[in-house]
Amino acid sequence: MHAAYYIAKGQKTLGPCSKDDLRNFLAYGSIRDSDLVKRDDEEQWRPVSTLLELHAEGQVVADGLTVLPTRRRVARYRDYNRVPHKQRGGVVLRRMIMGFFFLPPLLWWAAVALYSDHIFRQKKDANGYLVVWGRWVEVLVTIMIIVNALAWWMGISYASWILGPGLVELKKSMGEAVDVVKGLLNDMSAK
Repeated sequence: MHAAYYIAKGQKTLGPCSKDDLRNFLAYGSIRDSDLVKRDDEEQWRPVSTLLELHAEGQVVADGLTVLPTRRRVARYRDYNRVPHKQRGGVVLRRMIMGFFFLPPLLWWAAVALYSDHIFRQKKDANGYLVVWGRWVEVLVTIMIIVNALAWWMGISYASWILGPGLVELKKSMGEAVDVVKGLLNDMSAK
């Protein structure tokens, strides 16, 4: 039989709930690790963070997600079709690649999605939830943005160096054309 837990949140007592319920409450931000909890066989209340069964390598873990006290709510999905379009791994990956090679705003759009939300893969974890991309992808995208910016800067610099003399000639001829048009307009207004 699994132990039942009770949670003290403000003036309310919630429970009984299972260890998995506690992990889910932590993952969704419904409770904090500073909220009080007790097992049904205990009499003393203590912070959730002191429960040894929720600890792994010194941090509270909820179904593979490290839960920090200031963490925002995390949506968890079991069905890839329910994941918002901008949080789907395939969509973000496609934008990253297309943006890196062809259209930089797509890369920036992918970066914004990656930095602000969790990006989900189609693969599921042991509990049946979709797996979230790791934080190492943020580092990769940051490097991609820097390399992309340098490549575009070098390309534009090279193009202006090659086309520079031609652009000066084009500017002169445009100036002459503008002078001709101004002269025609002055002649027409004088009549």
